[in-house]
Amino acid sequence: MLLLRHASAGERPSAASLDRARRLDRIGRADARSLPEALAEHAIERIVSSPHARCVETVQALARSRTLRVELRDELLPDASAEDVRALLDELPDATLLCTHRETIAALFGGALTCEKGGTWLVERRDGGHAPVASLPPPSVALRSHEPAAAPA
Repeated sequence: MLLLRHASAGERPSAASLDRARRLDRIGRADARSLPEALAEHAIERIVSSPHARCVETVQALARSRTLRVELRDELLPDASAEDVRALLDELPDATLLCTHRETIAALFGGALTCEKGGTWLVERRDGGHAPVASLPPPSVALRSHEPAAAPA
């Protein structure tokens, strides 16, 4: 299972209604366009997302590339309870990508897990629960780490 934090969407507005509609910024749009290639080696049969615009926008290119529809679930909203998120994970197949928020990831793992915007955690089922086993950086960070180093002056 892949747990993706939405890509970069700039600064959070003070009004919750405006935050729900916040779209990706330039870096976030670039990361979203790169997700199909960045996650090409991972089996994904379903894409489930928070209904916030920035989450949906993050996974649209990936969904198109896999001819999947994006399923919207309130259990992935920033204020969702850890119990609701766990129940959702329990009902989904292992080959699912979920796009959510920092707060949701923190609640799910008791605050012990961080994730960059556009970053992904590989999560496995273990002992009746879910455990993070590997972290994938956002595509923009992954690309920078593969660029050749500058020649010494």
